[in-house]
Amino acid sequence: MAEQDWVAMFPQADQPAWTGAGTALSTATTATISPRPTSEVTPDYNKFVNGTDWTVGKLIEVTARGFITTTATGTTATWFLATNLDNTGTTYVTLATTAAINTLASAVTGLQWELWATIRCTAVANSGNTLATQGTLKLATSAAPTMVTPSGLIVGMPNASGETNAAVNTLRTQGIALRATLAAANATIQCTQWMLKMLN
Repeated sequence: MAEQDWVAMFPQADQPAWTGAGTALSTATTATISPRPTSEVTPDYNKFVNGTDWTVGKLIEVTARGFITTTATGTTATWFLATNLDNTGTTYVTLATTAAINTLASAVTGLQWELWATIRCTAVANSGNTLATQGTLKLATSAAPTMVTPSGLIVGMPNASGETNAAVNTLRTQGIALRATLAAANATIQCTQWMLKMLN
C-alpha cells in the first residue's frame, strides 16, 4: 500500500490560535515579529507538541505577510526564520536569512511584503546540521505600481546558493519564529499573517 501523505496546520492542539498582527518592529534591534497566541506569555512563535514530531524528511512550509513603512532616512532591514528551544523565548537558532535590504529613503506607508520558505528535517539528533531551510521574500517598492515600471523586489533566503543548514536539537520541542532586524529606527516592519503547514 502506498504511503499516505498528510498536511497539518499549526498551531497544534495544545496551543490556541493567535489573533491579530505581530508586534511591530520600529527600533534599531532584532525582534520576533510573528504573531503569537494571546494566551502565551513567551515571545511569538509556533511550537511542536514535543520533539518526537521531528522525523527525517519532514517539511514545514512557512508563509508570512505584512507591511513595511519607510521614512525619509534610509536604513537596512533583514528578515529571518529561527527556532527557539523549549518555548523559552531566550535562545534562537537562525534557520535562513535574507541579506540586509536597503529601505527607501522616502516616506512611504504600508508597502506589502510576503515571505515563503520550506524547512526540511535532515536528521533527528541533538547536534549537527539537522534542519535545512530555503525561502523567498517579495517586497513592494511602490505604493502606486504600474505595469510598465518595476515596483517590487524579490530576494532569496539565503542570499547564497543552496539551502541553509542549521544545528538544531531536533530531539527537543522547538518553536518556529519569524524575526527581523532594523539597523536604525527609520522604518517599521509588521507581520500581519503567519501560517505554517507541517507536511509528511
